[in-house]
Amino acid sequence: MKSYLDLMMVLSPPGNIKEIIEVHKQAAAKIIGAYESQHSIAHISITSLPRQKPFMIEHNLLFLENKLKTLPPIDLTIDGFDHFNHGEAFRTIYARIRSSPQTAAWFKELKKILNLKEYLVPHITIARNIPIDSFNQLWPHFKPVKLVADFRVESLTLLHREAFASFAKWGIYKELPFESKLKLEEIKPRRNLIDLRKEVTLKNQQISLF
Repeated sequence: MKSYLDLMMVLSPPGNIKEIIEVHKQAAAKIIGAYESQHSIAHISITSLPRQKPFMIEHNLLFLENKLKTLPPIDLTIDGFDHFNHGEAFRTIYARIRSSPQTAAWFKELKKILNLKEYLVPHITIARNIPIDSFNQLWPHFKPVKLVADFRVESLTLLHREAFASFAKWGIYKELPFESKLKLEEIKPRRNLIDLRKEVTLKNQQISLF
């Protein structure tokens, strides 16, 4: 029996999007040679949970699954490419996910359900953490590309691998569906405390027209 599992929560795009990303990954490899993330399957990373006890996973999954069912499926759009800077020496090239008030609200609700505090930039990695010299070779090829592709995500994919095992591969542990019939535009961002205080102040003010 596995004593510990590493878990990863991701949003998995459909097959046609995975194929598009794979084409760009292999094109990158032809320019800079083999690189670490070259063969990873396209996904949007949400969070990682290292070294989890299997019995605790099962204990928490039912609660999590029920909470995720309150979210509707989400329609996303790849809109070109961008990159992250990792200090002076490394960069990551990724397919950018177009942002809107609705998608921002959806991801905010997802983070709330998962109790995530860290900043999240939804993206699909092309070349992760590559040296600056490799980035300088690749970026002129990716920057002008006008890739636009729509896709729908209907579940949160929970991946797992054996912790502490050398060269352990990720596999699908479970798909946790988004089942709400609520329209995406009906998910409204929560107002912060400052906004609520302003609203209370305005309501308490007497307005004179003369």
